[in-house]
Amino acid sequence: MAAPFLYKFWTVSMNFLRKLLSRWDQTITVLIVPQTAFKPRQVRFSLAFGVFLLALWTGITGWVVALAGRHVDYAVTKADNKVMAAKMSYLADEIDKSREMLDLVRKTDRQLRTLLSMSGREEVIRSGQAVGGPTTGDRLSLSRVLSSVSSRMDQALWRHNIAALREESAKRLASFQEISWYIGNARSLYRATPNIRPADGQLTSPFGYRLTPIHRGWGELGEHHQGVDIANAPDTIIRATADGTVRFSGWTPGYGRMVLIEHGYGLSTLYAHASKTMVKSGDRVWRGQPIAYMGVTGRATAPHLHYEVWARGGPVNPLHYMKGQSSGLMVASVAAAGAVGR
Repeated sequence: MAAPFLYKFWTVSMNFLRKLLSRWDQTITVLIVPQTAFKPRQVRFSLAFGVFLLALWTGITGWVVALAGRHVDYAVTKADNKVMAAKMSYLADEIDKSREMLDLVRKTDRQLRTLLSMSGREEVIRSGQAVGGPTTGDRLSLSRVLSSVSSRMDQALWRHNIAALREESAKRLASFQEISWYIGNARSLYRATPNIRPADGQLTSPFGYRLTPIHRGWGELGEHHQGVDIANAPDTIIRATADGTVRFSGWTPGYGRMVLIEHGYGLSTLYAHASKTMVKSGDRVWRGQPIAYMGVTGRATAPHLHYEVWARGGPVNPLHYMKGQSSGLMVASVAAAGAVGR
């Protein structure tokens, strides 16, 4: 299909060229008739000269159009450069503002760490590690850089500043995450630390060696009291002194009805001689929550609470965990109160 078409096109083109060459010397007359009083004029020239004029006109027109296009492109490019310079200046100002904001965040970070007695992340880095970077005073403003090199943008400088901002943002994020973890952990430790009175009443037996409740003697008849005894009226409410999980709630020899709460961080508390417990093993309890009623079950001489605090596997003086609240416990003599027990 293509070969006959090409052959036909070639034939027509050659016939046209032969006719044109055969009339190459033919004279062309152009009549100019003005719309004024001037006489009409005739201009005669050969076909070859007419083709030359047409080619010349076409060349001049093309050159003028190309030259005008270059000037238009230059004007458009110049305008675009001005717009781009304005945008880059705005971007530089925004980056400077972001850097100032990060500097403020860094100061806030340091203030928070000082307030929380936390060491700074910079202090964790040991000597010998590859660290460094410009300080706030060392960094140049991008606006000044733009004003000095308005016609030439240093891409490496832009990449450096943007990478520095990204790195600093990541550091601040990691630092605030660490602070958040520290505060959460401190709050959890605070909630798990016994620091309130388990019940109202009189302190009838302190922590440490004492007279035995029955024999009232020392030496072989003496004993080490692992908690404190707080006496009050029967069925006085006993409350958990910290958040935790009930590990045991029931009857044991000597302690009677008791509740054992594990608080975490190596801390646990024990509440003994209760008349009735209000929680069961596995329950989650909160500081101040009622867990039992004061009674006289187990090895006891009168209604009271035997309260123990264990830390890191051993009993400690519960009064140390009551902070200033132990002053509200009036210490009574064993003989006068008579409410003592295991």
